[in-house]
Amino acid sequence: MIISKHFHYTALLVAAFLVVVYVPPAKAQLWDRLFQEQLENAEADDPDAQYEVAIMFLNGRGVEQDFDAALSWLEKASGNGNEQASSKLKRMQEQKNKFAASRKLAESGDRKSQYALGMMYIKGRGVKLDAALGRKWLEKSAAQSYEKAVTRLAILLLKGEGGARDYDRARQLLSSVSERSELAQYYLGEIYATGKGVPRDYAVAMDWYRKASENGFSMAGGKVINMEEEIRMQARRVANAKKNAAAKKQQETARAEQKRKLAAAAKAESARKADAAKVAKAKKKVAAAKPVPVKKEKPAIPLTPLGKLAASQWSVRNKPMEYLPSRITKCEQEKDTLVCFSDELKRESGNQTVLYKVKSEVRHVKNGFTVAYRNLVLGVEDMEVADDADDASGYDDDEADKGFSIKTGWTKAHNVSCRMNGDAAMDCIKNKTHRVHVVEDVQLASGGKK
Repeated sequence: MIISKHFHYTALLVAAFLVVVYVPPAKAQLWDRLFQEQLENAEADDPDAQYEVAIMFLNGRGVEQDFDAALSWLEKASGNGNEQASSKLKRMQEQKNKFAASRKLAESGDRKSQYALGMMYIKGRGVKLDAALGRKWLEKSAAQSYEKAVTRLAILLLKGEGGARDYDRARQLLSSVSERSELAQYYLGEIYATGKGVPRDYAVAMDWYRKASENGFSMAGGKVINMEEEIRMQARRVANAKKNAAAKKQQETARAEQKRKLAAAAKAESARKADAAKVAKAKKKVAAAKPVPVKKEKPAIPLTPLGKLAASQWSVRNKPMEYLPSRITKCEQEKDTLVCFSDELKRESGNQTVLYKVKSEVRHVKNGFTVAYRNLVLGVEDMEVADDADDASGYDDDEADKGFSIKTGWTKAHNVSCRMNGDAAMDCIKNKTHRVHVVEDVQLASGGKK
C-alpha cells in the first residue's frame, strides 16, 4: 500500500500502544494535527497526501465529513497517479450507485434494501453519514422481521446513536434473534457484563460471550478471558473480605476480653480500696494503695510491604499506573502476590481505537517489588473496519464486523523491577531497558480529588 511518509510515521507511533506506558494525546487533537500536516502536503501536490486528505474528509477524521471534498481530493490524487485513489473512486461510485438502487427498492417496501440503506446512512457510504435516518430505515426493516435489521437497531438503541438509548427494548430485540445471530449473542454479553438495564451478572455474560465466540465472532474471545479474570478478582475480593472480617472479629473479641479483664480488675481494686478504707478507719490511718497496672491495648497488625503498596495509589507524570495500584486498577492480595486488574482502557492504533485491560502480579523483594504484567486486548471500539477494507457491495452483511485487524487476547508479558526511593516514590525499570519514576499520588491516597 502506498502511503505518505508523514502519515506512515505518525501511524507507527500510535500503533505502538502495547509497548508504551503513557496515554497518547486526545484522539481529536491527534487527528486535527494529522489533517493539517497532510493538507499542507496535499496542497503541494503530493498524491499520497491528497489520498490521505480525501480519506479524512470521507470519514470525518480531523475535519468535518464532506463527501464532495473527499471526491475532489481523490480525483486529484488519482490524476497524479495514486492507485489507491483510483481504486477508491471506483468503489465510491459503486457505493453511490448502490445507494440510489437501495433507496428506490427501500421506498417500495423491500426489507433487505431498507436494511442496506439504513447501514449506508449509519456508516456514511454512498451518502453523507446520518445516524437518525439510518435508524429510521432500520426500524422499517426490523418491523418486517428482517433479523439483521433487528440486531443493528438494538445496537443503536444500546449506544444511543441516531436517537435515545433504550436498554430494555434493545435487550428484547437481541433476545428475539439470539439463537441465530452471533452479533446479538455478543451484545447480550455486553449488556449483562456492564449491567445496562439489568443487574450485572458475569456468569450470564460469560455464557453469551462463549456462544458468540463458538459461533465465530472473534471479538467475543477477548471478552471471555476478561470475564474469567473478573470472576477470579471477585473471588479474591470475597476471600480477602472474609479474611479481613475474621481478623477484625478476632481483634474485637480480644478487645472485649481485655475490657472484661480491666473491668474485673477495677472492681477488685474498688473492693480492695473499700476494705483498706475500713481498716484505715479502724486503725485511724490510711494505707497507701498500690495502683493496678493497666495493660496497653495491642496495636493493630502492621501492614505488610504489599499491603502498604496496595493502600496507596501510584502515578507517573500525573498519569495513573496501569500495572500498579492506582485509580484505574483494582488489586487484591493472593498469598504472597498482589494481583491487579485495570479498568477498560483505550489506545489508538492506526485507524482504530483499541480496547484493552492490564493484569499484573506484584511481589515484594528486598527494597522493592517485581511486577509481571500483560495486556488483554478486548477488541476495537465500535468494531469499525478500516476504510481500505470496505466491501464495495455495501454494508449488508455482518461479516464486516468480524474483519477488524486487532487480535484479541493476551499480549506478551512485560517484567518490571521497582526499588523504593523514599517513602512515596519508586524507580522502576521495564524489560531491563525503560526507566520509569513512579510516585504516590498523595491527594488521591488521602481521599482528595485530583
